[in-house]
Amino acid sequence: MNLLINEPPLQVLPTLATKIGLNNAIVVQQVHYWLRISNNIRDGQAWVYKSIDEWAEQFPFYSKRTVQRIIAELESKEILVVGNFNKLKFDRTKWYRIDYEKLENLCNGALLQNDIIEDDNLSLRNAPNCLNESRQNDVMDNDKMAVSEHDKMAVPITREYTENTTENTTEKKKSRKQVYDESSVHYQLAKSLYEKILVDDPSFKEPNLQTWSDHIRLMMERDGRTAEQIEYLIEWSQNHTFWNSHILSTKKLREKATTLIKQIKAENEKKSAPKKYNNGRTEILPEWFNKRDQPNSQSDEVIDFEAERQKILAKLEG
Repeated sequence: MNLLINEPPLQVLPTLATKIGLNNAIVVQQVHYWLRISNNIRDGQAWVYKSIDEWAEQFPFYSKRTVQRIIAELESKEILVVGNFNKLKFDRTKWYRIDYEKLENLCNGALLQNDIIEDDNLSLRNAPNCLNESRQNDVMDNDKMAVSEHDKMAVPITREYTENTTENTTEKKKSRKQVYDESSVHYQLAKSLYEKILVDDPSFKEPNLQTWSDHIRLMMERDGRTAEQIEYLIEWSQNHTFWNSHILSTKKLREKATTLIKQIKAENEKKSAPKKYNNGRTEILPEWFNKRDQPNSQSDEVIDFEAERQKILAKLEG
């Protein structure tokens, strides 16, 4: 039935919208919802983290640029507090929480400049048919933002888009090639490999980092590699005298990952193994062996180390 909402709507109170602007209010309200269910607790606070592309997916009625502008404004107003709790040093994904005290002070004090409502499909809950209206009809006059007695009863303004955008996102991914945000872990790992290659070969042609990022994604999603493992493989291969000239793309890194891991394990085992003679017996070093480079203060006698070694071997074989 066209006149009923069959999806969980994104909601915002008119009172909040008039104080900080509608666009800001919608994003803050959604962040508040995510914080309530977040398991990411740092410094005693709940946090949420997303790349710009992930933010844009959560608000499909906004352009990516609009989302960036809204978040930047909320940061500048200190409504959103920024943190960085990423495990990888090059991961620049931002973590956010709401400064509720700051938000309350802003709402109780001076009004922030209201946003110009420039995005599509804005509606009140009692007018769901506007989903089919054109963009030109979506611009709202400031007088519609006034707080009436009805508004004070906390009737929410609703954008009729589901909070779960899985279906829409899936359709988009099928219809167009995935684009990786520069702050995403996939892009950062791809960029890390490129930068390390440049150390040995400054003239190396700049690759398509979007394509390289996709290979990193496949390593993580299909091959089950973690970001930490991939970071280690990049570091190790580019410091290896053989592999640094053979791992020159993330595609090749993915192809040779298993081989690299086996070689790393073999070399580590070799380093940790005790020294042995050819007969397989563990070498037992005499006490004086570790002192042979020290001056003999008691005697100037020269020790025949080879003769002593042969005596030790004779005892072992006997």
